[in-house]
Amino acid sequence: MTCYETLFVIKPTLTDEETAEQVAKVTEILAKEGAELLATNDMGMRKLAYPVEKHARGYYTILFFKAEGTTIHELERNLKINEDVIKFLTIKYTKNKELTQFKKLVDIEVRKATPVPVVETAPVVEAETETKVEEVAVTEETA
Repeated sequence: MTCYETLFVIKPTLTDEETAEQVAKVTEILAKEGAELLATNDMGMRKLAYPVEKHARGYYTILFFKAEGTTIHELERNLKINEDVIKFLTIKYTKNKELTQFKKLVDIEVRKATPVPVVETAPVVEAETETKVEEVAVTEETA
């Protein structure tokens, strides 16, 4: 299976639910065709370089996946039919340098998607230091 990256831009006039539905449709097409979705990057609403279908902005989404060549044909056919997608681009990674860069991009997106555990500090330590400072201040005032 070959590594691919597909970027597509969705109309800015859609609601958040409709936008999420459009992204889900594209990922369902990939799953139905047997592609292995590695990572997703929802870049959000961005300004377009030039107006496309009278839109100055669009919702950008990037999908990183492994698939066969016939999957790409089906994916692009569905993106062309979909009226809510105003632009799309698919990149094929074949050379060793390209593949290492692809793996780096996927690793970055996976790290972004996984939540970082929050380390809590003990408030007891802070309270002890405050009381020591107060004791020093009290002894200086009495002297």
